[in-house]
Amino acid sequence: MNMPAGVRIIASFHGFASIILLIHVFISIPFIIVTFFDDVGLGFLATFGTIFDWFMIGIHATISAALFSRQRYGIRMVNISSGIGIAFGIINLLSGNTFAIFSIIINAAVLSYIRKPHVKAWLSKEKI
Repeated sequence: MNMPAGVRIIASFHGFASIILLIHVFISIPFIIVTFFDDVGLGFLATFGTIFDWFMIGIHATISAALFSRQRYGIRMVNISSGIGIAFGIINLLSGNTFAIFSIIINAAVLSYIRKPHVKAWLSKEKI
């Protein structure tokens, strides 16, 4: 059975996100070093931001790998990340960011797609 196109798109987006975050981390290293010389407090803050980026790289890469390799936990990870995205989108919307509606719509579409029976069947290696 072929990989569903939506799963391929979701996995590719997570893979691209991990690559972009990795590039961001490597580009920000010199700026973090310079920030330490200027203000240690800001240097530590930038370092914690980079550590958070490393965690996000791991999460996005794991989701991408799980979806491409047909692992069942990929569905759970996508559900959790989209649920968190919807929650933060609602918080952003309530704080006045009207563009957060796009984040809510995209995460809701991903949640509805990943729960379809043919996607669950493909990821659990069942026959439809």
